[in-house]
Amino acid sequence: MKYWMLVLIPVMAFTLGCGKPNIMGTPIDKAKLEQVVPGATTDAKVMEIFGEPFKKEMVAGGATKYIYTYYEEHPRIIRKNKVYKQTLELYTQGGMVQKYDLKNEGIDKVTAADQK
Repeated sequence: MKYWMLVLIPVMAFTLGCGKPNIMGTPIDKAKLEQVVPGATTDAKVMEIFGEPFKKEMVAGGATKYIYTYYEEHPRIIRKNKVYKQTLELYTQGGMVQKYDLKNEGIDKVTAADQK
């Protein structure tokens, strides 16, 4: 019985510690982002390219901010969890994109779009 516990405890810890990844949203592809041209792309085209935003809010000056997010976390036992996050903020005014900002945060993540 003691020997079974020596085997069972590490197996349980490994199973619980290396669980399924937590993923929210869709990765923001740089090829899609290249289709967005400030001053020329409409907010309808943005919705066509990226879909419904995670959040939409009004900002100063009558502009609208569309926020798209992607979050991925992989649990680990010994080390810190592997986390990767993307946030795309698009600012539109009068139905046209004025500017955008893509932020990538995280560790140990390389996507096919990043290798261009």
